[in-house]
Amino acid sequence: MGMALIALVPILAVGILMIGFNLPSTKAMPVGFVLAGIIAMVFWKMPFTWAAAATISGVINTIDILLIVYGALLILQIMRKSGGVDGIAHSMASVSTDRRVQVIVIGFLMGAFFEGAAGFGTPAAVAAPLLVGLGFPPLVAAMVALIGNSTPVSFGAVGTPIIGGFASLTDIVAAGGYQGDFLSFLAEIGSFVTLSQFVIGSLIPLAMVCTMTLVTEGSIKKGLEVTPLALFGGLVFTIPQTILAFVVGPEIPSLLGALIAIPVFVISIKKGLFVPKNAWDFKSQDKWDADWVGTVSVGSSRGDNEKPMSAAKAWGPYILIGILLLLGRLKWIGLTPYLKMINFTWSNILGTSISRGITPLYNPGVIPFMLVALIIPFMHGMDKKEAFKAWVDTLGQITSAAIALFFALSMTYILMNSGAATGTDSMLIVMAKTAASAAGKGWYFVAPLVGILGSFVSGSATVSDIMFGALQFSAAKEVQLPVIAILSLQTIGAAAGNMICVHNVVSVLTTVGLVGKEGKVIKNNIKICISYGIISAIFAIILLKTVFPNMF
Repeated sequence: MGMALIALVPILAVGILMIGFNLPSTKAMPVGFVLAGIIAMVFWKMPFTWAAAATISGVINTIDILLIVYGALLILQIMRKSGGVDGIAHSMASVSTDRRVQVIVIGFLMGAFFEGAAGFGTPAAVAAPLLVGLGFPPLVAAMVALIGNSTPVSFGAVGTPIIGGFASLTDIVAAGGYQGDFLSFLAEIGSFVTLSQFVIGSLIPLAMVCTMTLVTEGSIKKGLEVTPLALFGGLVFTIPQTILAFVVGPEIPSLLGALIAIPVFVISIKKGLFVPKNAWDFKSQDKWDADWVGTVSVGSSRGDNEKPMSAAKAWGPYILIGILLLLGRLKWIGLTPYLKMINFTWSNILGTSISRGITPLYNPGVIPFMLVALIIPFMHGMDKKEAFKAWVDTLGQITSAAIALFFALSMTYILMNSGAATGTDSMLIVMAKTAASAAGKGWYFVAPLVGILGSFVSGSATVSDIMFGALQFSAAKEVQLPVIAILSLQTIGAAAGNMICVHNVVSVLTTVGLVGKEGKVIKNNIKICISYGIISAIFAIILLKTVFPNMF
């Protein structure tokens, strides 16, 4: 128990600094990294060369993830400059005047699309201001945008929470006896995620609508009136998301799932399917509660003479991204081996058993994101200097992410490899054994809560998976629970944690001019967040008892 508490110190320090002292991850994570290094070398007798090798491994892994983050944010930056984002928003906002429909279309489906395309807090920060522009109370817009930014987050920016979040597990998965390559392992996690969260994920639009009517009317009655519509809005996304996770892999279920769901939902609404007879709206603005609004004015900021870009032109780059991702990921097409031909790997770093590499062309940040970024100026008739400026500006945008990811990954690799040189249990294994012995088979319910905690502390589902992925793996092995199921619940919890993580809440409230209302938003969303994790755990157990009794 004593050694487990010592091993826990770096993670505990990060949590205290971020929650107790409101320090950003860029300042808290380096402290965790330094503490991990000192404790590993003093208490676990980890040689300095091994600590250095673990840190270098963290650098390589960070570059790999940053390529995705940079490419995704680059596309968004160029699309903002070209008018593409405005065009997309306009095409979505014109679907219906019923606020309940608008919440599902923009807060959930459009949010899901931006999560799959960009991730890293982008969806809620884009959706909330758009809802305010349509006339939503800023507090409501922030709450529902954050709730909606959950189900799609498991697959984040082109699968980053799973692919990047669990990249550090390569060695322990092989040592743990998994029969198959590491990409197949990640694909199995993605598939189980979609099944476990299918029911609660499909209910998220209903939770959003009911939250909106509860805040504005004190009742969920008007929200429940559109239950069939809300369920349809959820299923039209979760069904293709599940199919894509099984058929293609973890990169595109959210991105392509949303691209499929949006036209199906919009066309259905325009044909009157599930549309309520009476459109619902907020009471007049002069009757709104004072804490619903902040410093940002409610309503559209577009001038009367400003004409938005056509929907086809605006959506074009993202449709191209979806097609290119499919072509590169469907193995029967035959492009995958060519994309994997270039591989930069450092084997046995500094003479240790630690190895890490990058396959740049297979990284979605390069193809398709950077490739399409070069094409957009021609598609949208955009000024080339403006486009070039976006490449430079995006570098500035990812600086903080780079710092946080580097120190989080390096800390994780030190925790994982701290006992390798001496042949003893690593810091992570010691923590996992202690926690698992306390929870036993109840770890099914602990796993998503750990994921939620990771996101709450770090502000990122990917970082949550990086911080706790290896611990979850070790805990599952210790209690003899299916590893894939436990890592899936970690992913689901990390995704649900986006609803309440301080980083996202502050970011969204800043965009709608409500800084200072964080407590109110978190208090509302935490009930839905925890329910999301617990219900997913229940369905995971049911699946394991009935469909997947022999899962790894």
